Amino acid sequence: MPKPRRNQITRDFLLRDLPLDVAEKLKVAASLHRTPMKDYIQTLLEAHLKELERKGITLSLPKRK
Repeated sequence: MPKPRRNQITRDFLLRDLPLDVAEKLKVAASLHRTPMKDYIQTLLEAHLKELERKGITLSLPKRK
């Protein structure tokens, strides 16, 4: 998983109320891929977003004024 480039804006997220079995399965899956859980989840999310965009779904918020 590539690290964010310098000056790239990032945002922290906290997942609450994640079922324990889901968290444990994510931890095992990440270890099978020999990657930190954070990187594994980020990879999953990015792949899902790319799939939505491939289907033609626009994923941008309106620009702030």
